[in-house]
Amino acid sequence: MASTRPSVDVDAAVIECLRHSSTATVCGILYRLGFPNVLMRDVRPLGRPAHPMVGPAYTLRFIPARKDLESPEWRSGEIQREAFEATPVQHVLVMDCRSDISAACCGDIMVSRLMVRGGAGLVSDGGIRDSGLISEMGIPVFVQAPSPPVSRVAHCALEHGRPIACGGVAVVPGDVIMGDADGVIVIPASVAAQVAEEAVKKDAQDAFISRRILEGAPLKGNFPPDAETLKAYEAYLNTQGKSN
Repeated sequence: MASTRPSVDVDAAVIECLRHSSTATVCGILYRLGFPNVLMRDVRPLGRPAHPMVGPAYTLRFIPARKDLESPEWRSGEIQREAFEATPVQHVLVMDCRSDISAACCGDIMVSRLMVRGGAGLVSDGGIRDSGLISEMGIPVFVQAPSPPVSRVAHCALEHGRPIACGGVAVVPGDVIMGDADGVIVIPASVAAQVAEEAVKKDAQDAFISRRILEGAPLKGNFPPDAETLKAYEAYLNTQGKSN
């Protein structure tokens, strides 16, 4: 069952901006904004992502499997397939599997469908089948572990398009999901634009400080930057502005 709860639209420019940042940068910003619990625990990429996965969340919730829940009126298989068909283009499908890896959340055929429909990625705090094939597909996938058993061994799909938990983090449809080699984080939609704006500034400053460290500067006074380093950074920005 899909929710009637409206999701918050995040501007495409915000999504594009975040693609040039990292989960490390964004986690620091979210912490300062009062959001410390944003990292999905034990959720890792299949393979090495070529670039950060960023997109609004669409959600699917599983509950534990039970024999009487396999009856047609529960529609578990249909609900699971509905979620893959309902995920909007450039959204990330996020699945609540209760951190249970005793069975898969899906396999290569469903992931293929999500990919050809234009999905930005898939995240699950459970297991996944066909992990070797999926790791070579052109879509980012983040899960806890490979798991060959079919989903109905452990999972019953209950609903999609509603708030869920994934890896110990609340996910509301429309929240921005960001994943890279360090893991997957959730950016609340209400602060996504502010986070993106601050990430641009933080990444630029960090790049400046990194160059100073590589050139032999000490950590003291540079990391974190003191008044003198910040003054040097402002002078660098002014130089860059004139050259452009």
